[in-house]
Amino acid sequence: MFNLFVKPFENRLGLDISSEGIHFACVKHEKSGFSLQFYGYKTFEKEANFNSPESLSVVTDVLKEIVEEYKADTRNTVISASGNAAFIKKITLPNLPVEELNVIVPQEAAKHLPLSANEFNIDFEILENTKRKDETSEKVDVVLCALSKSAAKSWLDILSGAGYRVKAIDISSFAMITALAHSGMINEPGKTYVSVLIDNLSTDINVIQESMPVFTHNIQAGRKNILESVANTLNQEKNEILYLLSDVALMVPGSEMSENQDLNRASSAARNTYSLIAGEIQKTIEFFRSESAEPMEVEKIFIGGSGACVQNIDKYLFNKLRIETALFNPFINLSEEMGAQENLLYPVNIPSFSTCIGLALKDLK
Repeated sequence: MFNLFVKPFENRLGLDISSEGIHFACVKHEKSGFSLQFYGYKTFEKEANFNSPESLSVVTDVLKEIVEEYKADTRNTVISASGNAAFIKKITLPNLPVEELNVIVPQEAAKHLPLSANEFNIDFEILENTKRKDETSEKVDVVLCALSKSAAKSWLDILSGAGYRVKAIDISSFAMITALAHSGMINEPGKTYVSVLIDNLSTDINVIQESMPVFTHNIQAGRKNILESVANTLNQEKNEILYLLSDVALMVPGSEMSENQDLNRASSAARNTYSLIAGEIQKTIEFFRSESAEPMEVEKIFIGGSGACVQNIDKYLFNKLRIETALFNPFINLSEEMGAQENLLYPVNIPSFSTCIGLALKDLK
């Protein structure tokens, strides 16, 4: 999707690094198609502070463990930046050859960025289906993406120190869209979909057309908020409630209260964050509809990320929004066993791998 520092390779590691741990996956392109080499999740001993040398040492050690434990035959890696760490905006430009847009886009970006354009790595993606002609000229929409050079360098230094070769930096939610496209979930022409990536600290909502993000919205609410809310309600530490989450179910019409009162209280606590997310999804769809020249209906909503951590999220959002909603299984078309799993939350939280698998698939030829 976005080609920040990228060249195609035959196999690729995708690393989704949060303050709690690392989701990772290795994908290989063989004659028979793409295959999943390995995947997993490693937690840090304590929440990482990426500004702390001590924490960075722990992150480096875990990165080295992944390569050694799984005997990875590649160090070529794609990592992610969260949507709230990047500047993302759709802009309209003259419909010119890519070579000319490469010159124009940085100039246009400078008009929108909060700091000098020299402080950012800037990339863009052309939305081919938006090409049009008005009274004066031909136009096209592009998605502009900018990531600060200092943030990029910090991650490059960490990964390099652990023996990895970073070939690209992608936006987390865009990586999920890559995985959605590979699974065949969002590829029907003329249809509109919504992806919702609930990460540790934030949630990215993307409106998708022709397998491309055409509108992006980020909110500061994620898995950490859910954990803290449940922990405070039950008067327990966060690490004590981690084992409880897969048994927690949001109440929806037709469901019954649990005999375990702690599960019922945890459900009510978690619902506050998911209600906020549902409201932001609704606002995003309504705003995009208001900006669209033609009537638009959303075909389906897909939920991914580590924040998809309790039962009935899909049913809860459907009842709130009245739009078909599903937890996303990024292993579809990669692993027959994992792609056929019915329970997507236990024993493995499958939606939490949405980003790292999309990263591993990025630009593989």
